[in-house]
Amino acid sequence: MEGFSPRSVMSPDTHTRDRVAAGWRCSSCRELITSVQDGWVEWVASEDEQGTASVRGLRLVHKVSAGPRSASLYGCQYDEHQEFRKDQSIVEGLPLERFVGPDGLMLLLSFLASGDFGRDEILELTKRLQIPHYEQASQPLHEALELGALIPAIGQGYYLQSEMRLVLGWARSNIPLKS
Repeated sequence: MEGFSPRSVMSPDTHTRDRVAAGWRCSSCRELITSVQDGWVEWVASEDEQGTASVRGLRLVHKVSAGPRSASLYGCQYDEHQEFRKDQSIVEGLPLERFVGPDGLMLLLSFLASGDFGRDEILELTKRLQIPHYEQASQPLHEALELGALIPAIGQGYYLQSEMRLVLGWARSNIPLKS
């Protein structure tokens, strides 16, 4: 990556450890899900007046028994009663374990092929769960792109492992940024 300089990218108020910690960010509480056993992938399914099924709100959250909200009835997950009252939607989901590895990739691809889920939602979740370093590099990549310090070889939103490793190394270095 010509022209990439970690010294020119980081801002002084950046909290590096928070940005590169291992795990996945919960879509609800934004805290880390540090174990695949503590994660849950969920979505809301409904039908319109013509009976056409639709799916919305695909997200990765803590299982009810894990995370900072584990003491509440639904934890970080959707409130199934509230969703049903709103528009008779049904909350569906599967353990995170089902979405990792080759079988998880196949499941995600089947979601994409079904056309029931939003294409961008599936693509982003697939990258988060299947591409090494993607989740950890997400915030530092965003910062590097915002400041023009990174031009992805493939395209925005699609990063090579070398680009992610470089940005993660910069983020972990705690080098203060020049403005």
